[in-house]
Amino acid sequence: MLQLYNFFIFIILGMLVSFIFDFFRALRKTFKTNDVITYIEDILFWIISGFLIMSSIFKFNDGEIRFYLFVGLLLGIFIYIILLTKLINKILEILMKPIKGVLNIIISIFKRFYNFINNYLKKCKNKSKKSIQKSNYNV
Repeated sequence: MLQLYNFFIFIILGMLVSFIFDFFRALRKTFKTNDVITYIEDILFWIISGFLIMSSIFKFNDGEIRFYLFVGLLLGIFIYIILLTKLINKILEILMKPIKGVLNIIISIFKRFYNFINNYLKKCKNKSKKSIQKSNYNV
């Protein structure tokens, strides 16, 4: 009975890992990341997935690796891909658009602030150069 319970836990875990994969895929589509960021996202996905799988093996099966756990994991991935991936991708796409809009607003505010500070510092630099040049002529 415990093996059947663990089997269903790993089906759910497979679905969760698939959701995390779709989340990272939605991030890539929304933010058009470059290769380095894509590699970092891939590494992060595998770290998260590996941690979830290993911690679930220890929590639910006392650290014993059994074949049926991986069958459950693969079955969960398969069920998710067949039934949920299109729906979840549409939902994530809808959710990512306003997040991207808010991030674009925040980035534009930081750019304006940076340009303001940069221009102010340039003016201060130019004023100090002029005052130094005037003091050199007076000597």
